[in-house]
Amino acid sequence: MKSHRTCRSLLLLNFILLIASYSWAQPQDTLTSEQLLQRKGPSYTALLRPSKYLALDVNHTLGGFRRYRFFVGDELHFKARGEKYREELYDITDSTFSVLMANEVMNRDEPVTFRFDEIQRVFLHRRIPFITAAGTLFPIAGGVYLLADVVNNRGFYTNTLPVVGTLVVSGILFHLISNPHVRINNNHRLKVLRTY
Repeated sequence: MKSHRTCRSLLLLNFILLIASYSWAQPQDTLTSEQLLQRKGPSYTALLRPSKYLALDVNHTLGGFRRYRFFVGDELHFKARGEKYREELYDITDSTFSVLMANEVMNRDEPVTFRFDEIQRVFLHRRIPFITAAGTLFPIAGGVYLLADVVNNRGFYTNTLPVVGTLVVSGILFHLISNPHVRINNNHRLKVLRTY
């Protein structure tokens, strides 16, 4: 009688372990290389098939040549026709590009096309380690330092101005380095290139 209970308990335990191991051993749905590239973003999706992309060639006086690439689906921040736009690239042709903009009358997004000669500036947003964060944090730190000095000393002293000024000016400089405004001219050009 006791041996039957022990035998049933062992069989039940083996059955539970078998089901548990079977559920863990089941292969999960694996992603194909195309799906993995699509998850990474538009610039990686362009590796799957030939496509056009917008290239901004910048020839800095101090930094030298640099090419920035914008693929369909990327956000583009630019100034054209006297207005600033920050929209997603919808389509790229040989001499124009289109962005999707909301049409409030029709209650839908519609493509708006821009020629390259209409573009006045392109605003870049780069993530540079430590520099981008310092562009935001240094001016805040300068303001907190000035406020702490005024509260602690019950007045304003001029010996804190060099420290506060250095923090604020360096923060502004780091912000400009991380977010340059590129004026389109002979040294900075927009063109269309193709991936193969």
